[in-house]
Amino acid sequence: MKFIHAADLHLDSPFLGLTSLPSSLLTTVRQSTFTAATRVFDRALAEQVDFVILAGDLFDRAEQSVAAQAYLFQQFDRLNSAHIPVIISFGNHDYLADQHQTVAYPANVTTLGANVSTHTLTLNSGEAVAISGFSYPQRWVTTDQLADYPVHAATDWHIGVLHGAVATGSADHYAPFHVADMLTKRYDYWALGHIHHHQLLTEQPPILYAGNTQGRSINETGEKGAYLVTSESGRLVPQFFTTAEILWATATLRSAATDLRQLTTELTAWLTEHVAAQSTLTQLTIAGATLDGTDLASVRSGEWLTLYQRTHARQLKAAQRYLINVVIAAQPANLTAPQIDAAYWEQGAATIFAPANLQTTFGKLAQEPALAAWFAQPATRSQLTDQAQHLLAELTGKEGHDEA
Repeated sequence: MKFIHAADLHLDSPFLGLTSLPSSLLTTVRQSTFTAATRVFDRALAEQVDFVILAGDLFDRAEQSVAAQAYLFQQFDRLNSAHIPVIISFGNHDYLADQHQTVAYPANVTTLGANVSTHTLTLNSGEAVAISGFSYPQRWVTTDQLADYPVHAATDWHIGVLHGAVATGSADHYAPFHVADMLTKRYDYWALGHIHHHQLLTEQPPILYAGNTQGRSINETGEKGAYLVTSESGRLVPQFFTTAEILWATATLRSAATDLRQLTTELTAWLTEHVAAQSTLTQLTIAGATLDGTDLASVRSGEWLTLYQRTHARQLKAAQRYLINVVIAAQPANLTAPQIDAAYWEQGAATIFAPANLQTTFGKLAQEPALAAWFAQPATRSQLTDQAQHLLAELTGKEGHDEA
């Protein structure tokens, strides 16, 4: 058996705040959710999968454009011609109450309803696959739906589809669930949607978020794509594949610049050394530069970046990077008495920045997909630690100065 698990296509995403992009790049960005989705369907056809699961938020908003609806119809029709079924779960962005399709989907498409139901497929191999799930009836689903999911059916495989977030105990708006409850269903695979960062919650059985197929803001950095899932020796094995047309990234330039001319030279050298593998919208942090008030104001207002974009378009194009923002990192103040003992700092940092403590502190913010995706990134913990160090050094330096 072989199928594709994708989620959060977010067709029609508006990509606000990018009007300064070159017109050709802006067009590419605005079409990127469609381009990424097409790569999902192209892969399904190339692999001749048995079916495709789309785990919610196919559209970015309830007011779906005719173009987006027509696009999905065309893609589903392509799969129909290849006899590939599609199972759809609508999520919190494209919930059932606002589904006003101008045309009916092809016969190969099954849309899960507001209540948990199970759809059974018989594959060409003769294997039977049960797929259980539901669609959001309205924007929020505040109750745990897992009690309504049946245990593993008398089929060769059973797959759960759920667009939701791990329960935090408060302000749960997106079909909250507990992984332990999923395991009691004895399913072979859980196809999750809603969190925009691909991540594995358990390995066996695979319970995982596919993430979105195209990042839509600087909060959605990293690879984006979907999963090709194949049966191997009685297990379902997911393999991630990328689909994004445009990447988003954050980066840091360590600088010794004391003026904008030197900073310009350093940035040009940095671009030469950091060529991206594909078109990447980058937010750059400048760390270490000691600019005077006028130069600092020019960077913070965006004037210097605008000038750089215009005068160094060739270097930016060669590096496949477009700088959407430049941030000057706060300079840590020199510590004066009272000094912080390094051992106490290290001991405190080990406790404060422990994964469990960070997760508890993050709390219900994990319900917001963009924040959850950012928090799940490996670099987030070190970024939080660095920022805390800068802030602590600055505050301690001021206190010491006052006491001196």
